[in-house]
This record gives sequence, C-alpha cells and structure tokens, in this order.
Amino acid sequence: MSAELIQFLCILAAVASGWLIGYFYRPKWRHAKKNDDNASSYYKGLNYLLSEQAGAAVMTVINELPVNIETLPTHLALGNLMRSKGEVDGAIRIHQNLLSRPSLPRDKLYQVHLELARDYISAGLLDRAERLLRDVVDESAIYRMDALEHLQNIYQSEKEWDQAIAVARLRLPQRSWLKKQTVLTATERAVECSLSHYHCEKVKPLLLASDVKAASKELQLARNYDGNNVRAYLLSADLAISQNKPQQALDLLHSVIDRQPAFASEVVPIFRKAFLGFANQAAYLDALQRAAQKTSSTAFNIECAQVMAECKGQESALQFLHEVALQRPTFGLLSEVLNKPEGERRQSGALVRQLLDQLKAERPVYRCRHCGFSGQKLHWLCPSCEQWGTIAPIRGILGD
Repeated sequence: MSAELIQFLCILAAVASGWLIGYFYRPKWRHAKKNDDNASSYYKGLNYLLSEQAGAAVMTVINELPVNIETLPTHLALGNLMRSKGEVDGAIRIHQNLLSRPSLPRDKLYQVHLELARDYISAGLLDRAERLLRDVVDESAIYRMDALEHLQNIYQSEKEWDQAIAVARLRLPQRSWLKKQTVLTATERAVECSLSHYHCEKVKPLLLASDVKAASKELQLARNYDGNNVRAYLLSADLAISQNKPQQALDLLHSVIDRQPAFASEVVPIFRKAFLGFANQAAYLDALQRAAQKTSSTAFNIECAQVMAECKGQESALQFLHEVALQRPTFGLLSEVLNKPEGERRQSGALVRQLLDQLKAERPVYRCRHCGFSGQKLHWLCPSCEQWGTIAPIRGILGD
C-alpha cells in the first residue's frame, strides 16, 4: 500500500471520527443549553420574588419557563414559595398555568390539583378547594390521603361535623372482626382522637333538642374512638346525672381519675353533683379523700376540707389542709389555709393572702402538651396548634 493511500485513509478516519463525536454529543450539549435556559428563567423569577416583585416573578415563570416533566418541580417550588410568602394570587396563577398543559402525566396533574387546592385554602376559597380535593380523592390513589386530610380540616373549620366524620373515617384502615387489630400509626391515632371530639361536638345540639338517646350514642362512639378522651367521659357523666343515674356518672368519673388524673380539677364539680343524689355527707367525704389520695389534686383536697369543716369542724379541716400542703404545696392550698379563721395568724397573713389570691387569679391554668399554649380556659381544640385533646390542667406549684 502506497504512502499516499495510507495518508488519505488516516484523514478520512479523522473526519469520520469527528463527525461521529459531534453527532452523538450534540443532543447532550443542546440539552445542557436547554437546562441552562431553564435555570436562568428559574433564577430570574426567584430574583423578582425575593425583590418583592411577585407579579414579575409570575410572568417570568409563565412566559419564559416551559412546562414539561423536567421543569414541573421548578414551577411547583416557586408556586409553593409564593404561597408561603403570602402571594397566594401568584401561586394560583402558576398552578392554573400548569393545569392548562395537558402534556403533563395524569399523576402529575393530580399533584398540581392538590397544590392549587392548598392555594385556595390559604386564600379562604374553601368551596373551590373542596371541589378540587374531592376530584383528587376519587381519581388519584397516590394523593388520596393528602386530599382527605385537607378535606377533613376544611369541614372541621366549618364545623360540618358529619362531613368531617365521614372523611376522617376514610383515613383509617378498615376494621374486620376476622383480622387481628392492627397497630395504628401516630397519624391514625390522631385521626381517631379527632373523630372522638367530632362526636362530642354533636352532643350539645342533640341535648338542646332533648334527643338524649342520640346524644348517648354519640358519646359512646366518642369513647370508643379514644378511651382517653376526658371530654367524652365528663359529658357522659353529666348526661347520666341528668337521667338520675348518679352511680353511672361516678363510674365514668372514676375512669377519668384512673386514666387522666391531671384532669381531677374538672371532675370535682360533676363529682359533687353526682353525690347530691345520695345525700350522704360521710360517704361523700370518704370518696373525696380516696380520690384526693389517688390524684394528689388541689381541687379534691380543697373540696375535702370544705366538706370536713361541715362534718367535723374548722379545726379538723385546717389540720387536713396543713398536712396536704406540706406533702405537696400549691398556691391553691396555701390560699385556702390563709382563708381559714385562725385569729392573729389570719390577720398577719392578710397581705400574703392578697398576693397569693392575685397570683392564683392571673396564673395560666391550662397548657397545651403539643405546642405549649397556655391560658385560663379549657379548650378541647388548641387555638394555637389546632390539635384535639392536647390541652390539660397545669400540675405543680403554680397549678393543680
């Protein structure tokens, strides 16, 4: 083979190799350039948003950033960021723009439906959010549980208890007597707690309508869903007293004392009403002392002292208060001791009593175990974190 032919073949091979390399790497280069353009649009929109130019950010995203499976996370991220900054109108426009693109996969469209529903909830447009969420519940297995959670919150905020109950039940695993009881997750336990309180919410209008049978059924359901729901037991005890069933009321109240002794202060008034049916001060005092010993409750101890003063005299009541105050001092007990007629000590302690009474009146009585919210009124639904059944009486020197 001649040297010229060899040289020609080498040149041909070099040209062919260059062409092949350019052919195979050109799409990736274009793809990279495309990604650079997308990133540029993303950062431009983000810059507008951070510069408090929400309108410009929305138009940049809608007009310059194409909608496809690769850019969808960018659109969703910017929409969610705008919603978190309070620019709900801009978030709605971004998500509506995504829904107008039928090229997206079906499951991604449902994801956009869910995000748009969250926008509507933030904007207070609950009826629009409800329609979108119901579509997601009916048609998307992936986002069904998320949609149900939002629906439940909507009905809860609107006090539509029957609808909230129906939706909450869909979030729980189906129960069957043929299968063993499954261990619930923390989320499912929270749903059951919510269901218990929803049934309690239905009781008041039923009692106003004198439908005692329906109210009893709702309270039984409430206790079935959450055996630690103090509210359900207190309402049931009140209902039993109204039906002239004091023993049943006491059994329910003892369940509260056994399961949730921190709520003893809420039990005392109903406990007193239940014993009025027996008209036996000695039996009442004995029951109070046993409950006070079990719970170490200031409210029960003070009630004991008051009944003891009637049955055995002020001296016995004061001695009892001194004993329990030494075991577990609280402002309530100290104030009660100083309020007893004790001659000179009562007069010398007048200023102390005034200060203690003032502190007692101003101190928070209840605190949320979830977020720490505190106040002087018992809320079954925490106004701060909106969790059911997390607020309880404060225990300790400043509490019960």
